Order: sequence, then C-alpha cells, then structure tokens
Amino acid sequence: MKSKKLCNVLTLVLMAAMVSSCEKMVPTDGAKSETLQNGNVILHVSQFEQKPFESRSRGEASDYCTRLCFHIYDEGGTRVKYVNQKQEDAGFGSASFTLDEGRYVLVVVGHNASANPSFSANEKVSISGKNLGDTFWCCEELEVKSDGLEKSLELKRIVSLVRFIPTDENPATLDQMVIKYKGSRGTFNGLTGFGSTDVNQTVDMEVSPDDTQFEFYMIPSALENTLSAEISTYSHSATGSVIPLTQKTIDQIPVKRNCVTICRGNLFDGKSSERSVFITVSIDGEWDEDINLTF
Repeated sequence: MKSKKLCNVLTLVLMAAMVSSCEKMVPTDGAKSETLQNGNVILHVSQFEQKPFESRSRGEASDYCTRLCFHIYDEGGTRVKYVNQKQEDAGFGSASFTLDEGRYVLVVVGHNASANPSFSANEKVSISGKNLGDTFWCCEELEVKSDGLEKSLELKRIVSLVRFIPTDENPATLDQMVIKYKGSRGTFNGLTGFGSTDVNQTVDMEVSPDDTQFEFYMIPSALENTLSAEISTYSHSATGSVIPLTQKTIDQIPVKRNCVTICRGNLFDGKSSERSVFITVSIDGEWDEDINLTF
C-alpha cells in the first residue's frame, strides 16, 4: 500500500513537471535549515549504500560527501522547501523543516562537487560534469501528520567509476588525455537517480607519463549500460603547441552504478611494460563488485 501511494505521488509530480516550465532553478548556498527544535519534519542521513552482501554503513555523512542538498516538493510538483549544506556546517547530515500536513516528495543529493547542482522544474538534476565525483541520492515520500515526522534516510551511490589501466608504456611526453563517449555524465532524474541525457560527453584530464591508471565518474541511465569510449592523448610543446600522440576506441564498456569498471589493455599501442604485470588494484570496500574488461 505504501509503495502504491509513493507511485501515485511520483506520477503526480511527473505530470505536473510535463506541463510546467523547464527553466532551471539554481539554489543558492544561503538556504539554511530550521533549528531541530522548531521544525516539525526532521531528517537524518544515516546510511550510505554498501555491497548488498555486507552490512550497511552508519558512518557520518562527512565520510562520503562534502555537500548535501535536501529538496522537498508538494504533490503538484512545486518545490516548497530546500536546504543546501556544506561539510563544515553545524549539523551536517540532518535537516529540519516546518511543513503543513500533507504528502510531499523529498529528493536528497550527497556529492563532492565544488558547487551545488541545479534543479529543473522537470526534476532534472545537473552536477557540473567537470566536477563530478562520488555522488549519492535518495527519493522518498513524506507524509506529514499533526505530530510531525522524523525520518532516517539511506542514500544510494548512483555513479559508476570507469578506470583504464594500460598494459603498455605511456608516451614519454604525455600530459593530456581526452575521453569522448555518448551518454549521461552529471545529469540525472531526481525521481529515479538514473542518468537522463544521451549526448556527446568529453572528459578532459591533465595526466603524466608516470600515471598508472586513468579514471572518470559518470551516472548510468539504466541498471546496466554500455558505452564506447574514444581515448586521445596529447603533449604540449614549450611554445604551447598541442601535439597529438595516440588514439584508441574501446567499444561495449559495461557500466553499472555503484560499480568500478576496470579496463585493462594496450591503451597506447606501444611496447608492453613490465610494471603492468605486477599492478595491484585496491578497491574501496563500499563499492559493489568490480566489472573487469580486457581490450
């Protein structure tokens, strides 16, 4: 029954969103939470997604993200309250609101970008792709009654980490890598947590010949996705001229949220390097099992 209520609320929100303007609302950092004593709705971020076969983590919110955004919508899809928090704020991870009795939809985003995401009227949430890092999310129905509400929240990791480990030698003058693919990166549906764009993306990284791996975050648009990546490398002369070095296309790279996809192979089409044989990859235990791909 509760699941059915949530579906009805989300349907109303989506219908309202379709007829409303798509103009972005970019919240400022100035919106503050009401004191926990004054608000009738109190929210606590208490859990972050772990591997499904391990216990849940109850670490502090600051262990996982530097910013938290709480956005509350009424049944018509209108945002009625929001609070943006920084890691250094007192009470980081808890928020208080004063709301009338009724049903609402809560969207929470925990992230590590340098600025808060923008929220559009159609529930599109956008984090600058350049700043995209580990990102967590939840969407919950809130039913506020006369005695108020206090709720603990579990945020789920919605990003995939794509990591390339070359088994050949890096170009000696390597200083830039550009990865291009089509799909979603930092824009997602606030109601589902899945990526909501299918456009050409460019990941531009400063690198060095000593780097042993190269990686970027993205938000998959479904439970399981694949992408094709075009990887180009460059060096820069003393006068600032850009010198192309190598180019490689890798097809059918599997990506899944809360997973690290590790791609191993001859990335630069050069001589095999002895060091690649002995590379040990240490994976953060909070991630789900790795996806390994040899190209």
